[in-house]
Amino acid sequence: MERRGFLLWRLGLLVLTLMDGSFATLSPSGINYEVVALMAIKNGLNDPYTVLENWDINSVDPCSWRMITCTLDGYVSALGLPSQSLSGTLSPWIGNLSNLQSVLLQNNAISGPIPAAIGKLEKLQTLDLSSNKFNGEIPSSLGDLKNLNYLKLNNNSLTGSIPDTLSKVEGLTLVDLSFNNFSSSVPKIAARTFKIIGNPLICGPNSDNNCSVVYPEPVSFPPDGVKDGSESGTKSHRVAVTFGVSFGAAFLIIVIIGSFVWWRYRHNQQIFFDVNG
Repeated sequence: MERRGFLLWRLGLLVLTLMDGSFATLSPSGINYEVVALMAIKNGLNDPYTVLENWDINSVDPCSWRMITCTLDGYVSALGLPSQSLSGTLSPWIGNLSNLQSVLLQNNAISGPIPAAIGKLEKLQTLDLSSNKFNGEIPSSLGDLKNLNYLKLNNNSLTGSIPDTLSKVEGLTLVDLSFNNFSSSVPKIAARTFKIIGNPLICGPNSDNNCSVVYPEPVSFPPDGVKDGSESGTKSHRVAVTFGVSFGAAFLIIVIIGSFVWWRYRHNQQIFFDVNG
């Protein structure tokens, strides 16, 4: 009996462990917190072509919804709604999707401010809100996104100053803030590509800002891609030089042999004519 009770206890513990991975986002009442956040986002948007039709408040698993990508353990990792003719506003509830790595809402007509709650998404790597109608200032909380690589806010109606907090994000590859209405000075943002063209208040004719693509200060060692390119360029140059030298030598030998054959031919002709005479 004791052994049977021990086995039942181990089986129950295993079931609870498996359930913990599957329902980690469930409240005690069985409500999925991520479902609630996504439904708040849906309710804030106007969806003329019903692309969000299968987003259901009664669902316990949003991973089967359109435009949603999840991790292997069932957390929402990507929200991809580009070019879907969406309007309305972006709900601050997006900050409750704590496992988001990518947010793609470009090429819509979403307006209103950018929610400061996005700054809570510690795993976020890509944020693309370009070509919308967002207004107001860039939230300073975006400087808390330590894993952010790509930030595209271009072609909106954003105003105010570019927050200094963005200079604290060290892993940025691309920051595109072009074609807005930013003012004031431009902070030093350590991104490989930084675009601010099309902001008349900071890129006017009397401005000291360089509104073309801005690159950071040169690093001690080139990136892997640049290094590989240099090595391949050097190898190509060496191959070209070697081929040129070889071709030149072969051509010179052919010229010498040809000249010798021509001289012998002319010499034999002269002897033949003398004998006949």
